[in-house]
Amino acid sequence: MTKQDAFPGWDWDDPEGLATRLDGISAQVATCKTLEPADRLPHGHADFRELGLTGIEFAAFRTAHPNGLGTDLTALRSPDATTEPGTLYRVDGDRWFTQLDIARPLPFADASVDWVYAEHLIEHVTLPVATGWLREARRVLRPGGVLRLTTPDLARYLVGYATGDGFLAKHRRRLTTMGFGPPMPQRPAFLVNQIFRYYGHQWIYDLDELRHVLTLAGFEPGRIRHCGYRQGARADVADLDTAFRTDETVYIEADR
Repeated sequence: MTKQDAFPGWDWDDPEGLATRLDGISAQVATCKTLEPADRLPHGHADFRELGLTGIEFAAFRTAHPNGLGTDLTALRSPDATTEPGTLYRVDGDRWFTQLDIARPLPFADASVDWVYAEHLIEHVTLPVATGWLREARRVLRPGGVLRLTTPDLARYLVGYATGDGFLAKHRRRLTTMGFGPPMPQRPAFLVNQIFRYYGHQWIYDLDELRHVLTLAGFEPGRIRHCGYRQGARADVADLDTAFRTDETVYIEADR
């Protein structure tokens, strides 16, 4: 059986037709063994500390940070329960999670947490939504706190397209190895377009565009810095970076 046979009806040239299929894949990974609702969400810094929480990881059903609160727009499901917005849940007995929408104000007090992290999230919302969310992230950070973002780097795609340096072919092989659908077409224009048209992406950034949106959100330009993979102001936060995305990712931090 070929890889194409394993994904019947999959047509890379039809972004709209694949949207429902991709949503289904997301729902399949939003599962856990147990969900235990807590009495209430943490609100202020003392509430976070009481739960042993120091920061928030967005777009994470199960954050890898032992002191992080995971959040996502999609509901998380166990065999016996499904999360609902506005409730805090203990996931598999060792992580905290709450379901929320970053297009809405965050349900936390000012200066509540020491760090905020989001890997490959900002590209999934429009620029106005991203600005509002980052403004909220800045609000809930304590003075001296750090925000760390990672996202696909537009510059890497365009340089790869313009120079034929092998990046696009390498990126295609990586996604094929992950089993994310049948092999993508090898056409360079397709491989650039897919970063705009697939996965629910709304706005693709380079380093300057990230600096722009962070500045719009209120972060001081002098407190925004370009970082490397797993390199940053807090090792525990930078270590949340996942290795399989390093070929396409730009890393940035901003201090409160």
